Amino acid sequence: MLTLESLSSGFRDLGVQTGDTLLVHSSYKSLGEVDGGPQTVVEALLSALGADGTLIMPTFNFDFNQGKPWDVRKTRSKMGALTEVVRMDPRAKRVFHPFYSFAVLGKHAEMLGSLRYKSAYERNSVFGKLRDLDGKIMVIGLSYNNSMTFFHHIEQMEGVDYRFLKQFTGEVTDENGNTYTDTFEMLVRDIDKGVMTMVDPMGALMEQAGIVKIRKIGEAEVKLMKANEVYAFTAREMRRDPHLLYTIKKD
Repeated sequence: MLTLESLSSGFRDLGVQTGDTLLVHSSYKSLGEVDGGPQTVVEALLSALGADGTLIMPTFNFDFNQGKPWDVRKTRSKMGALTEVVRMDPRAKRVFHPFYSFAVLGKHAEMLGSLRYKSAYERNSVFGKLRDLDGKIMVIGLSYNNSMTFFHHIEQMEGVDYRFLKQFTGEVTDENGNTYTDTFEMLVRDIDKGVMTMVDPMGALMEQAGIVKIRKIGEAEVKLMKANEVYAFTAREMRRDPHLLYTIKKD
């Protein structure tokens, strides 16, 4: 059974350092049995990051895109058990975006939590700030295709012809309980062309290039990479072969 100590040690051995800014995509179940449950995993991450570190968890929920209201205080994350633990933490700040929100703990929580932007992957988004902070991305027990939203930030910044910006309008509620109608934007795939997200090939190339560190922690394969290295490598390789980030669905 995994403990707070064994998890924290595992994260440090993988390369998490005191003071890091860390975005974590996670499958809690992939770790196996954990003494104390999801809360223990979060505490282990915070322990590895130290007092000057920052933990960022995706709290994405796409109901807004289907016409449902979003409340920054109440709308649940659909990104797994660990993300809900952080969202519910009274110390956490939540980034105001009705489909690509994040819950943040630590040094940069106030700065990141105060961000206001409309386009999900834009330069002023959490993904862009992760680059500014020389942050890292951790993936616990998931494929690249089921985790690496950061690739879409790169696609928007570099420009691609297989996705386009689409606006979604709906009802949102802020931290003070004020409800109003607003419009947000997302770089979506061109489904008319049969575009399907498939970024595993880029992930495999990054592994070959040594950009990704991998370690078994419990029963999970855990990956760690630097956001700026991912950006530079992906921006170069996608120009060489854009199909490293998508595939075309065959009829």
